[in-house]
Amino acid sequence: MNTNKLYQKLPFLLELFFNGFFIFLYSFYNNNKIETNLVSPQLIESTLSTLTFLAPVLVLLSIISFYIKSEDVDDFFRKYVFSIIVFIPMLVTYGDTEFTFWLAAVHLFSSVLSLYDIKQTNKKDRMIRQHDTNLTIIERLKLAPAQIVILSFSGIIFIGTLLLALPISAVDGKTISLVDAFFTATSATCVTGLSTLSLADSFSFIGQIIVLVLIQIGGLGFMTLSSSMTILLGKSMAVKNQVMMQDLLEISSFEDLVAMIMDIIKYTLVIEMWGGIILTIAFSFEGYEFGEALYYGFFHSISAFCNAGFSLFNNSLEGFATSPLINSTVSILIMLGGFGFIVLKELESILFRRRKLVNLSVHSKIVLVTNFVLIALVAIYIFFGEFLHALSDYSVWEQAQMALFQSITTRTAGFNTMPLNNLHQHSLYLICLVMFIGASPGSTGGGIKTTTFAILFQSVKATLRGKDRVEFFDRTVPNQVVVRATAIIVISLIIVSFFILLLMRLETEHSFLALFFEVVSAFATVGLSLGITPYLSVAGKLAMVVLMFIGRVGPLTLALAIGQKRESDGKIEYPDGRILIG
Repeated sequence: MNTNKLYQKLPFLLELFFNGFFIFLYSFYNNNKIETNLVSPQLIESTLSTLTFLAPVLVLLSIISFYIKSEDVDDFFRKYVFSIIVFIPMLVTYGDTEFTFWLAAVHLFSSVLSLYDIKQTNKKDRMIRQHDTNLTIIERLKLAPAQIVILSFSGIIFIGTLLLALPISAVDGKTISLVDAFFTATSATCVTGLSTLSLADSFSFIGQIIVLVLIQIGGLGFMTLSSSMTILLGKSMAVKNQVMMQDLLEISSFEDLVAMIMDIIKYTLVIEMWGGIILTIAFSFEGYEFGEALYYGFFHSISAFCNAGFSLFNNSLEGFATSPLINSTVSILIMLGGFGFIVLKELESILFRRRKLVNLSVHSKIVLVTNFVLIALVAIYIFFGEFLHALSDYSVWEQAQMALFQSITTRTAGFNTMPLNNLHQHSLYLICLVMFIGASPGSTGGGIKTTTFAILFQSVKATLRGKDRVEFFDRTVPNQVVVRATAIIVISLIIVSFFILLLMRLETEHSFLALFFEVVSAFATVGLSLGITPYLSVAGKLAMVVLMFIGRVGPLTLALAIGQKRESDGKIEYPDGRILIG
């Protein structure tokens, strides 16, 4: 038993100490964060060179340790094949400090997860016997799924804030304040796109990567990512986690849950990969070197699919307003991310399995029809409304292209190819309305969701026609769903109204339209702004942080909370009361 524990812990401790020190030293030295007058550069480079050659050896020791404690070869490859995948390129690039740094960092993270898996396996029986005395904090608090979602997002934002506040996350000569780090981490995790600092001018490469990781986590959702990691590592999900994920994704069986989680990861990787490749080619055509184009391509691909709206250019995509390849690729990524993964799965069955379009579910039909109607209406309005104003310097084809792009991105993503301050006030107000609607359920976008808006529209239509049922495509919407949609819209309007009033009180130097636009953009996690974000006071920034957080988890939390039925002490039904309305 003691020998087994030694095999389990010693390689990890060695890797944690030496490779952890190597990662720390290289990160700070490569970003000029070490005072060379205190430590000799030659000593640092010599140390890095030694650790570069030592890192693959420590990874090899970890692999040997993993093999010894595995039950058989199949168990070893099933659980620890990732270590082999990392070790092989380490051998190929043996002696290359930069490659070794990235591979060592990835493997160290994997080792932490593996150590957790070991502890869980060794303590499994004891935890079963002592279940009542070894409850986790979450189990003791008996948190609902919606509350766990809130805590998970809060934890990610907290970690992101600490990382972005580190000197290594800022460019040379600049520091990132705690408030700005908190704001940026919240905006990235909530896939909003608002920023008090320039991503290109204030954040280093590592800082930008941290923002990108937060975007990816926020776009997919922490619970989805953690569940996918559990499945990929060959572990079984706890019953409570299964129930929670089935509730969040509205799936009845565990088999369907696993299939949906794997589909989510598959769609994300495939779509972001192809988007990154196409955008890399597009940025290469724009004159960027391949390495720079590759980085820009994949960063904006992830940001667009996650509907985040973060850009590495200070004026968003205004410099590429007339580039059809960039505009069309980003637009498609935004729409695919905003449809929701359930719709993507059904679209896949139509494209690759020859399923008929009429066989789509009612949900997918509502999502697709609502999205395309809103896109068309907003594009037409912007085209004709700004034809002789903001779009007057462009050709008709370029005007149509820019109007279409802006109609797609204004509801969810936050990219822009034209200066928003040049638009008429009526165009900005229309943008606020569609921002409030947002993306679709189960997507990476925010807002009250297209289905909620569609249900409200059909409810009003049914009332005007004297009907007592809301219908879609020859299907009736349950009354409790109509009530839930109405409640979400009313609560969202109250929240937005309150924060508009609060921002008007805190930011008296800014106009009402700018504050109104900023609040709706933050609540709907869009990220568009009329340029006032960097100039908000500390209190204003903190208020926007709260609003972005509510906007990201609020609609989901509200839907889950309203949808949960509380147990009643008795089956009591009160008589109807006659109330006059209208």
